[in-house]
Amino acid sequence: MKRTDKTENENMSATSCGQPTAFELLMNLQCDLRAELGLAPLPHWTQTRETPPWIKNICHNFRRTIFKSILKLKPRRKVNWRYFGRMIGIMERYKTFLAMDVPAILKAEKLDKISEAKWGKIQPLLGEETAREYYLKVLERTAGDKTSLDELVSIAIQKQVAQLEMHKETAFSFLVNQTAKITALFMKGLGEGYIAFLTEECDFSGDDRRANIHLELLAWQRDIEKMRRSVPKKYNKDLIGELRQIPEFKSRTDDWFKDVFKDIKLSIGERGHPRVFERTSSQKK
Repeated sequence: MKRTDKTENENMSATSCGQPTAFELLMNLQCDLRAELGLAPLPHWTQTRETPPWIKNICHNFRRTIFKSILKLKPRRKVNWRYFGRMIGIMERYKTFLAMDVPAILKAEKLDKISEAKWGKIQPLLGEETAREYYLKVLERTAGDKTSLDELVSIAIQKQVAQLEMHKETAFSFLVNQTAKITALFMKGLGEGYIAFLTEECDFSGDDRRANIHLELLAWQRDIEKMRRSVPKKYNKDLIGELRQIPEFKSRTDDWFKDVFKDIKLSIGERGHPRVFERTSSQKK
């Protein structure tokens, strides 16, 4: 993602000057996704700003595409051992993603070689202090804790991985007293689950071939909303011109971009309505 005042609740939001940090945008996006998928609210965070409709439309598309296979696994009263195995397989793929894929992606994108000068421009936009406060809450540490953000994130990931490992051990302990047929169903589901969300090549399963452009637009949320408020006015063609600077979308036609924008109801210029990044009504009190 390219791009604090505290509230009376547990929330820790972004800058009071109106421009959201990358951390705030990421956390608010998680709120939108959780709401769309029917999941429990994000702990220790309440959505800080009204979400542009086009972002909610992307979340809706994700629910019926890349998240569809996961939502099918929602537990019922009777145990579906094949689905149970798929859930464990998805967890295992996530652990591999953290341990192997993330470092490879960072290296491929050369994000591990950002110059000090460039990093100096990026860092103020990240919202590191807000992120640090959030992880102190998540890890149940005192506000005076001096642990760095990098260390806090690392500890949080380690705890998450340990919890996933515990779930896997619990699942296999259930299999001890099951028949060979049930165990075979579970093991079959385990293999299916490993690629049910992310493939071995780290692509989304169930992708409607628009996940990449949708993710790119989400990463550009701050820039897009800035374009909608700019003077002189910006239009869809200006955004298309920017997106074409990315090699993956260089050869895409105007009609393809227009269809993408139409699908999620994203419009810049006369057809759209300028949106100021405002805090939600509950945050203004």
